[in-house]
Amino acid sequence: MYTIKQAAARSGLSIPTVRVWERRYGVIHPERTPSGYRLYDEEAIARLVAMRYLVDGRGMRPSQAADQLQTEGPELEALLVASRAWWARRGASVAGPADGEAAAADGDVVGSLLTAARALDTASLGTHLDEAFAAERFEAAIDHVVFPALRAIGDGWADGSVDVAMEHATSEVVRRRLSRFYDAAAIGGDRPDVIVGLPPGSQHDIGVLAFSVAARRAGLTLLYLGANVPVDSWARAAETSGAPAVIIGVVTNADVEPAARVVAALQDLAARPRILLGGGAAASVAGLAPADLLPDRIEDAVAVVARLVGRGAQPEPGPATPA
Repeated sequence: MYTIKQAAARSGLSIPTVRVWERRYGVIHPERTPSGYRLYDEEAIARLVAMRYLVDGRGMRPSQAADQLQTEGPELEALLVASRAWWARRGASVAGPADGEAAAADGDVVGSLLTAARALDTASLGTHLDEAFAAERFEAAIDHVVFPALRAIGDGWADGSVDVAMEHATSEVVRRRLSRFYDAAAIGGDRPDVIVGLPPGSQHDIGVLAFSVAARRAGLTLLYLGANVPVDSWARAAETSGAPAVIIGVVTNADVEPAARVVAALQDLAARPRILLGGGAAASVAGLAPADLLPDRIEDAVAVVARLVGRGAQPEPGPATPA
């Protein structure tokens, strides 16, 4: 099964075109997850390719092409075979829009989120986020849409174009979505592979929560501590759980000194875990205390942790499905 973005890529179409051909012409009938996300099978991909062949290759109007696809049995099979053969003879790719188009689409979503944040329109914020997660894998949506949108909103707060209420409302909408993804990705395990959280005083937990969702999707078991965790509690959690790795989020410069104290406390443990740092200010902590830095890209960071704890897992190919 494929997400709408994957279906568009495999059929050589844009995501808006797939939506129009589904809604207006009834060419395909995707399944839906309990949360309403569309999922497309191989038959749906074949029908989209045939529709493209009829419209682009034979010059039919979309309504005419859709009528052709309402046939059944041998006639439909012959049409599907003809469409694949025609594209193959032309040497045409059935891989979808160029990277630039995908990047532009992501940029449009980021702009829409910023507009909704400024209007305090939490319903639109939720809708745009849901569409972003439906259009591509969770990890890609985080890196391409959610994080850029939050950075843009943060920049707006700094220059005065975004109010504190707007920033807080947006963060809460994102946090609620991530919490559902986190619960949906739950897996069992006697001992956590990794502990994840923020140092004392730090409240910016969206980044570590997003990482935690991606890590669970990759098969890692987590003890998620969240925001503002005291130094002693970090040490106690590491001793009690026996987790082989600890990840400390260091989001702002104000987090550097508290994070360094957490690292020092963990270094003093008899059974010392592997200590890793992530976030925009993580490099500053590494200069004060012995710890390793994680890559910025969420999938790369998950892959590093998976290798360290011996999981060797990779993120799931499809979207996470919140409960």
